[in-house]
Amino acid sequence: MNVMSGQDRNSARARFESARKKAFFDKVTARLTGRPTEMLPFDAIRAELRQQNPFYRGIQEIPVDLIVGSVGRYREFTRRFLPLTDSLRERWIGVDNLASSTGWPPIDAYKIGGVYFANDGNHRVSVARQLDIPTIEAHVWEYPSEVQIGPDDSLDDVLIRLGERNFMEKTALDKIVPHHNIRFTSPGRYEELLAQIYNLQQTLSIIDEAEIPFRETVAAWYEMIYLPTIQIIRDSTLLEDFPGRTEADLFVWLSLYRSNLEAVYGDYENLAELAQILANKYKEGSIDRMARRVRSLLGRDELPPLADWSLDALLEEE
Repeated sequence: MNVMSGQDRNSARARFESARKKAFFDKVTARLTGRPTEMLPFDAIRAELRQQNPFYRGIQEIPVDLIVGSVGRYREFTRRFLPLTDSLRERWIGVDNLASSTGWPPIDAYKIGGVYFANDGNHRVSVARQLDIPTIEAHVWEYPSEVQIGPDDSLDDVLIRLGERNFMEKTALDKIVPHHNIRFTSPGRYEELLAQIYNLQQTLSIIDEAEIPFRETVAAWYEMIYLPTIQIIRDSTLLEDFPGRTEADLFVWLSLYRSNLEAVYGDYENLAELAQILANKYKEGSIDRMARRVRSLLGRDELPPLADWSLDALLEEE
């Protein structure tokens, strides 16, 4: 049994304390740069995959800097596997000692879209990063690539990408309208579009007394519901009034809050008419728009995430 010398233990402890300090500064820097520091949670991403059973790829040398997620310990480390709590100290120091004595057994890792998720061996990955070890041995289980995931992608980035893939597979909108330009800044929004299309299919089938093919419904939804509303959004100042949001964000926002907005602005026939009402309300002169841009530069026009938008948030500038 290898006994850790006092000097080795002190060196390992110093590396752990250094890693803890880096974790703190990473979080501070992230607030300034917007770069994600949170580790990607494996279960949240796996739940959105078509294929739930991975293929075993054997033992491989994998790049340590591409291990950016964890199966169960994603709250204990940062994206760079820096320890977030002092409670990890003793285990971390012990793993550090093994690096220079007996060595490590391979970790277990899942591969999705070009990055890896540690299933077993989180502490080994953390120590390896502190020691600037470029690769680590791992038993690798790989999921068929459905979307690409980069080491700097946030969880929202990944979920939006998976949501888009699911939506396009079901609707073939990217083939029907190749230049549709539907992009979201929050996950879960493609489900609202799918719900609208299914509802339209049911309505049209009742009117025609025959089932309308889904692909025809997709085209009708885009031409009759989505595009007219988007055109009004594009022609108005709404995108400038809500910086950081896309036209698709605003479309879904109008859809989700249509009943509340009707209580404020009165009856309207459809989303396009509602968009025109709001466009008229937010229409600004050049002086007002300049003032808004100045306020934006001063950081006073930040809106909450789309999931937190409320009627009050929309009306806060009245």
